[in-house]
Amino acid sequence: MNWKKIFCGALAASMIFSASIVCNAAPEESANAKLAKIEIDTYGTEQSGAILDRISRLEKSYNGENTAGNMNSRIDTIYSALYENETEPSLLAKINALEWNVNHEVASGGIDSRLTVLENMILGKVSEGTFSERISKLAKESFGEEILPIVQVPIPTNLLVKVVTTVPVGSKVLQEGDIIPIKVAEDVFVDGSLVFANGLPGEGTVTNVHRAKNIFSNGKIEIDFNTIKAIDGQDVKVFTGIEAIDEMNAKSMARGLSLLGQTFSGKNSGIEEIFVRGKNIDLPAGIELYVQIKSPIVVYGVKVQEGTGNTFNNGGLSEDEMNITPPPPEPKLTVTEPPVTEPTTPPATEPEPIIERVDPEPPAPSTPATPSTPTTPSTPAPPEQSNVEPRPDEGKTLDGYDGEVIEIIDEE
Repeated sequence: MNWKKIFCGALAASMIFSASIVCNAAPEESANAKLAKIEIDTYGTEQSGAILDRISRLEKSYNGENTAGNMNSRIDTIYSALYENETEPSLLAKINALEWNVNHEVASGGIDSRLTVLENMILGKVSEGTFSERISKLAKESFGEEILPIVQVPIPTNLLVKVVTTVPVGSKVLQEGDIIPIKVAEDVFVDGSLVFANGLPGEGTVTNVHRAKNIFSNGKIEIDFNTIKAIDGQDVKVFTGIEAIDEMNAKSMARGLSLLGQTFSGKNSGIEEIFVRGKNIDLPAGIELYVQIKSPIVVYGVKVQEGTGNTFNNGGLSEDEMNITPPPPEPKLTVTEPPVTEPTTPPATEPEPIIERVDPEPPAPSTPATPSTPTTPSTPAPPEQSNVEPRPDEGKTLDGYDGEVIEIIDEE
């Protein structure tokens, strides 16, 4: 009898344990949670109404028609097209790539409104069709091909990413568990491909808040920055480790360190307005800081091609600086006589060039010009006197002149 009780008790315990395992093995996201997430990234907000009507509206936007199957399978089909990158880049990856190629920044909001903005900007009108068809048209206009230049890229651990807060942060109003939205502040490239684009969202969680009560009690906030989105829409886990803290210290980012409960080790004028005794931390939106990748992951990145005019891989020069044409050389003075090669000893038979000079005040006809010392035709002029024009009477003799120096006196 006792053995039966023991056996029945053991059986009941095993059944309870098995039931607890089944409960713990439940999917991370329910069908309703997936549907709400899809609607937020499609329309900007979660929609209301019957679930089947909401699914039908999404299917027409993604597939052009309603599909067969049960509710969960229909939601999973849309979820896979929007987020998953197993066989090809997701729709989220493609629209992120389009926006970055046009504006070098990824916008927030739902795909529907983001596509409308791009179509008005590029095509001048809103196109009809499914999201995939509209993206293909924009890709052809933007990249020149309907297939976007997206490739798989492995992201290493501890890769630094600069982010910025998008809401004010204050120790007086925040509570533990509050979500702090952030976004990527600078493009990040790995092996020539864009993996994190300026504007992509992320978030952190407030883990500790201490409010200032008196002059001996300072305000303090500690935030764990958990995830940021890659260019393909994946949530990538991040954290603020030693590399990120060292980078913020090196760049005097006291405000960013204050969001981690850290103090700035260097000298900075901004440190005084943050860590003041008896003062709560009250920071505006736009505080910059660094996070680092928690574990290696493979994402789809946008391949940046050389010669596309992008700022990547051009040495930091702007397009105006890269297209500067050097000014033409200044004109040089040249003699009017034809150029000749100066030999060491010019041939005796070569005649001297005759250069006619016009004197603005011609001398009297009866007064002969004073001759200069005759020069030897075979001796070339020195280089520094090569541009001096010889007088008409240079190198010539007058008939009957015996070499006597004649002085001419102007009586006037």
